[in-house]
Amino acid sequence: MASLGSLSFTESTMFILSKKYHRNFSPLRQPSQNQGVFCDKMVATSRSGKWQMWRAGPIVQATTSGSQTSDDSDDAIQATIEKSKKVLAMQKQLLEQIAERKKLVSSIKSTSLDSEEEQDSYEQMDSSFPNPDFHSRDDKITVDGLNGSSPSVSTGNVAVREQLDADALLSSSSTSYDNNYKMQVVDLKRTISTADPKNQLKRSSDTKSSVVIPDPKDQLKGSSQATYSDVLPDLKDQLKGSSKIKSSDIIPDPKDQLKGSSKTKSSDFVPAFLSSKSLYSTVKEGNNGQPSEPALKVDGDAVETASVDVEPPPLAGANVMNVIIVAAECAPWSKTGGLGDVAGSLPKALARRGHRVMVVVPRYENYAELQDTGVRKRYRVNGQDHEVVYFQKYVDGVDFVFIDNSIFYYREQNIYGGDRLDILKRMVLFCKAAVEVPWHVPCGGVCYGDGNLVFIANDWHTALLPVYLKAYYRDNGMMKFTRSILVIHNIAHQGRGPVDDFYHVDLPEHYVDLFKLYDPVGGEHFNIFAAGLKTADRVVTVSHGYAWELKTSEGGWGLHGIINEIDWKMRGIVNGIDSEEWSPQYDVHLTSDGYTNYSLETLETGKPQCKAALQKELGLPIREDVPLIGFIGRLDQQKGVDIIAEAIPWMMGQDVQLVMLGTGRQDLEQMLRDFENQHRDKVRGWVGFSVKMAHRITAGIDILLMPSRFEPCGLNQLYAMNYGTIPVVHKVGGLRDTVTPFDPFNESGLGWTFDSAEANKLIHALGNCLLTYQQYKKSWEGLQRRGMGQDLSWDHAAEKYEEVLVAAKYQW
Repeated sequence: MASLGSLSFTESTMFILSKKYHRNFSPLRQPSQNQGVFCDKMVATSRSGKWQMWRAGPIVQATTSGSQTSDDSDDAIQATIEKSKKVLAMQKQLLEQIAERKKLVSSIKSTSLDSEEEQDSYEQMDSSFPNPDFHSRDDKITVDGLNGSSPSVSTGNVAVREQLDADALLSSSSTSYDNNYKMQVVDLKRTISTADPKNQLKRSSDTKSSVVIPDPKDQLKGSSQATYSDVLPDLKDQLKGSSKIKSSDIIPDPKDQLKGSSKTKSSDFVPAFLSSKSLYSTVKEGNNGQPSEPALKVDGDAVETASVDVEPPPLAGANVMNVIIVAAECAPWSKTGGLGDVAGSLPKALARRGHRVMVVVPRYENYAELQDTGVRKRYRVNGQDHEVVYFQKYVDGVDFVFIDNSIFYYREQNIYGGDRLDILKRMVLFCKAAVEVPWHVPCGGVCYGDGNLVFIANDWHTALLPVYLKAYYRDNGMMKFTRSILVIHNIAHQGRGPVDDFYHVDLPEHYVDLFKLYDPVGGEHFNIFAAGLKTADRVVTVSHGYAWELKTSEGGWGLHGIINEIDWKMRGIVNGIDSEEWSPQYDVHLTSDGYTNYSLETLETGKPQCKAALQKELGLPIREDVPLIGFIGRLDQQKGVDIIAEAIPWMMGQDVQLVMLGTGRQDLEQMLRDFENQHRDKVRGWVGFSVKMAHRITAGIDILLMPSRFEPCGLNQLYAMNYGTIPVVHKVGGLRDTVTPFDPFNESGLGWTFDSAEANKLIHALGNCLLTYQQYKKSWEGLQRRGMGQDLSWDHAAEKYEEVLVAAKYQW
């Protein structure tokens, strides 16, 4: 209860009106003495001169505290008019303050976003003023001026002015004002213009007169107790960033408004036209005296919102899938050639695109830092049960899962060695265990499952996986949404054997036709690669050139008929390289023994230093002017080692040095030792394979030889170009795709090629290369820089693989 003048006021229940609710209005009746006045808002519009009833507004109960007469009604009306003038003056003053603030804010050179938010704030403020068409308005407007109190005015809209005038006229006809009215108006005006906003917000119930424009959310809540104060602090003080004003005191948390908590004070309410996008923020002055960007001050009780880094969507977008890559080798744990590099690098590139990726590989040795998953499974191979243990390691966003069984032990140095049936049994067990990994191995605590899943099998060693997926599962209504892709790295190795080998793979009898293949030389035989190509959903080769060669009788190795039949589902994708492992700038093997890391900017000094360090380590004469030639690869007929052997007498007649690293056929290994013994000052043969030496040789040599008879893709030429080493290659398969012949007239190209696997062709290409090295240094440097400037990473190849994954996913 608050007393103002001779009238006592009590807050009555506020009825919430909405489109769905309409209460009956009691007829207007003349109150008698000591009787409360209950009415809806009655206004006399100046235009129509008629009395209208508003359907919005609370009921205000007023009881007279003493006997009052209405004899001086003319004086009361005059007093009301004077009061309305004062209210309009206050409105004018506030409008001037708003205009002043608007001019000041517009002068601030802030970001375009701040400017847009500020403009939205003023537009929303203008649009939120009361509508003159009050019959269609749902908002409630309470004016306690009916009972003689002085309202707080926060808007200058003409409709509100007319409303206040009409309300004042109506109130004068029902009651009179106290003699202290003028003093109260002056006090209230002083409060609005000078008082601290906190004090205004916390003012006592003695001055509860207010202009209320409730938030529609609060109307829907139906709060029947709160009377909200419309407080507008001095805008100049806000712009000055006074520490006395807290935004939490001016603008409550919208959550608290929505909750409609009974604990919320009426002074915490902000009218709808003040609740704009930018709200009200304080502006601090910078060191130069200019206002800085507006900053919203948060009270200690308010919740501070910390900036949260929003992760960008995956590069794969909606095509994100579960991918399981199955391979017989995987770098850095096991490697005999390019397949190990692919299995170690492609998964990381796919993971960077957002896919969930796993690699499944046999556990040949007791690798360090592997975690036992605790999963044990038994599989029958050739009539014997084998228990499989699954180990796991998480590296660079990829789950590496290792299949552990004694049948794989101590095979790292000879992964594909042993008796034909022993090799077949290993691959059968590996594929059976790999196809059920998504069901049983909880990587990261969650199994991959068989939905939205694609297997990527590699070469004949895992070509049984697509067959098992179809025979054991999809034919029986399981793994219906799982797909398989078979990648051809080297079609020369196919898993051949007599037809009776079919009974070792544990498949239904009618599947034998998938494995039968007729060979003009060996007749009908058992072929694992043929069955895998027929049953896989998609087939990938490791270069465009190799995809074309596989369709020919020379390049298809007996499978060209099947390749031509499945041409519709086959695609060539050139391999990439691990740009972190094979980078001269970050290579960990170039940080000791006189080697150094280098980049395109430090090529002129870094590569000669690595060359000298390599010559020193291998015991060769340290000479910067002599061209250092190298070979890195498997010692067999495919890699053309015999072609190099035929060309060595010519090379020894030149002022060159030769370094060869590899392992393979014993006769070719002995050939390397013999060449080193015959030419101690020019030739070094390293029998065996060393990752460290492969990196150092790639960085130290000037020229890389790759006279392969066929090369599906080839990775060594990519490594070489990335290190500023010039390749001389046989133009086949992936070598044709990746090494552009040097054009001395246009200063273009990346190396030298020859079109036939013959020693004289190799000698001719190598001779031109040596001539350029010795006499055309500028052209040589251009070759190096063009090679190093290429983007040879796996990211591009991973994008192409993703297209194949999606094609397989939607294939039925």
